[in-house]
Amino acid sequence: MNNSRYIKEKIILYLFKIFIIFAFSGSLYYVWLEFYNKYIPTPFFRLGNYFLGVLFVVIYVAFVKVYGGFMVGTSTVVDLIFSQIIAIGFLQGFCYVIFSLLSYKLVSPLPFILMFVAFSLFAALWCFAADYVYFKLHKPRKTVVLFGNVDSYISLKGIRTMDKRFNVVRTFNCEKTPLNEFFESIKNINAVFLCGVPSDYRNEVVKYCIANGKVAYIKPKISDTIIRGGRTIQLMNVPVYRCKRADDSNLIYHLIKRVADIVLSFIAIIISSPFMLVTAAAIKAYDGGDVLYKQVRLTKDGKEFKIYKFRSMIQNAEKDGVARLAGENDDRITPVGKIIRKLRLDELPQLFNIFKGDMSFVGPRPERPEIAAQYEKDMPEFALRLQVKAGLTGYAQVYGKYNTPPYDKVQMDLMYIANQSIAEDFKLMLMTFKILFISSSTEGVEDNRETALRDNREEKVDED
Repeated sequence: MNNSRYIKEKIILYLFKIFIIFAFSGSLYYVWLEFYNKYIPTPFFRLGNYFLGVLFVVIYVAFVKVYGGFMVGTSTVVDLIFSQIIAIGFLQGFCYVIFSLLSYKLVSPLPFILMFVAFSLFAALWCFAADYVYFKLHKPRKTVVLFGNVDSYISLKGIRTMDKRFNVVRTFNCEKTPLNEFFESIKNINAVFLCGVPSDYRNEVVKYCIANGKVAYIKPKISDTIIRGGRTIQLMNVPVYRCKRADDSNLIYHLIKRVADIVLSFIAIIISSPFMLVTAAAIKAYDGGDVLYKQVRLTKDGKEFKIYKFRSMIQNAEKDGVARLAGENDDRITPVGKIIRKLRLDELPQLFNIFKGDMSFVGPRPERPEIAAQYEKDMPEFALRLQVKAGLTGYAQVYGKYNTPPYDKVQMDLMYIANQSIAEDFKLMLMTFKILFISSSTEGVEDNRETALRDNREEKVDED
């Protein structure tokens, strides 16, 4: 791409972002000046008002970045709209608390409500416009897919639905395509997707792409994820990655995390108690069965504990003794269960697990011993998730879906394990609010499957 054109495109997109930042922050600043500052006991003047204006900008940008509201071109328009609306809601909630504290009373929420409605509509229009402009500036990349096994190819099929970004013209099986032949075939290609390709072959392709100005998109293997999460150190004059098992040596982090789990779960139990009572009553009224469902799960170092959930299936749903995941059209799920699963209400009792210390708010989702054993037969790396305490939410829940392949979920969990921090935990907890509004995140696996593992024989690979 011509460098001057690239700079021009970047400037246009930055102007779009600056426009919405100052449009929303400016509107909030106006609301502060006209409806609140005049009526607080000690009104702010020039410097105080300027400080609040800058604070509005900083907090808005922070929330939008957390939720991905500026990821134009890499997120769908609907996802961008949800991200913007959630960020706006959080900022307005924060400001309402601040304005009430400054007024020594609960202020009128009407200006905030009107502004939320108006700016949600404005944000939606901005998202459509930004998406339109982005793809006017960026034409679809002429792309090929290079795969090494069926599972890895299947996991990348989603890029064929991203036709605004990638124009997939050919698919290659690296086992049937010599390197020289592949290089010859991609001379006029802009991008290459690599998945499940052996390391020696993959390394040569990546070096070729960099040398010839092509973009390489690589779906990593679990070993790649582990290495990437290692610490870079120098041994004499040799740069190396140091990779090791997660440990409890960071006492401050683990202490803060445990205290946060206790405090936040206690607050969440109090706030959600009306919803839990209504949910329990609905379950009991439907069939008179047990309200809670207790199930053995695995946490750190393979330790077993009983997880609590609201029962969403019929009584004795696994009376045949076979452990299986919920399917897309699972007839074991009751009408009440469908609603509470959709609204995530079935997960609320896990707040008691967090309070007790069985789980944390953030960590790999706890799996059943029977299903974990089945996964480990085909994928021994699955056990690496047990390096840390299980959690209510995590990378796999925020960035994946219920039916995301186990291999991909393991990689997401290992990414979290390698990047644990208070800031990362806080970010993931905030991100969890977003997935509450995304119905696809609760899609079940295919019916009659005990696990989310695929049977390769059922899939057809489209080689060009």
